Amino acid sequence: ACGLSGAVYFLDDNLIVNRRAVLELLPHLIDWQKRNGYRLQFACEATLNIAKRPEILALMREAHFTTVFCGIETPDPAALKAMGKQHNMMVPILEGVRTLNGYGMEVVSGIILGLDTDTREAGEGILDFIEQSQIPLLTINLLQALPRTPLYDRLKREGRLIEDGARESNVDFVLPYDHVVATWRDCMGRAYTPEKLFARYDHQVRATYPNRLRPPNSRQRASWRNIKRGLTMLGKIVWHVGLRGDYRRAFWAFAGPRFKAGDIERVIAVGLVAHHL
Repeated sequence: ACGLSGAVYFLDDNLIVNRRAVLELLPHLIDWQKRNGYRLQFACEATLNIAKRPEILALMREAHFTTVFCGIETPDPAALKAMGKQHNMMVPILEGVRTLNGYGMEVVSGIILGLDTDTREAGEGILDFIEQSQIPLLTINLLQALPRTPLYDRLKREGRLIEDGARESNVDFVLPYDHVVATWRDCMGRAYTPEKLFARYDHQVRATYPNRLRPPNSRQRASWRNIKRGLTMLGKIVWHVGLRGDYRRAFWAFAGPRFKAGDIERVIAVGLVAHHL
């Protein structure tokens, strides 16, 4: 399925119907974008094995897909196998991320801590993966067992479900709970220091964004209303982040070269997301 709020799922090579459906849909989406002046950028969710389908990635680029969420879960192949996520190993993870970047699509990743296969070094492995992949936005979460899932049923049989609202997870981890939670908080804190975050976005500006489709200017995109809105957003970012922010030095290290290059769009887009994070 693929839509405006969009999701595209590729579970394995056997799901030919889904692949054919996407290939049939994308040309219509491209035509719609052309008729409407590329007013939208699309985001979707897909398993990483989409990197094996250049014919789909090329059409997604033409339809102006700019972001793909991939539930990578963990960079540890042994853990992926134990989770039944073999489709995440159909292409090497870093190679898959670079392939998507090559079509102008920024990868957003889901990462999980607290897996049964995690070791005490799992946090450092995740931080190393973030450094190598240069994925700017990652959702690093603790393992949660949701009702009516195989994980929930297994943990219930093993007596490892803990219903306690004061806990960060309902799972009784293999590793000590306090260690897993401390590792999770440490990963979040170190991954999202302003310097690290802006450095990853700087990589995207150089390695990913130039590969995106450049839609022709249209009256809608270049209207005075949009220009005024952009200047207002830029002014607020400069005021709240560039002048008053406690990480303004990291912001200007990123924004300075963008201003010199006239790339105001990146200053706004990255400045907003970085401030939120």
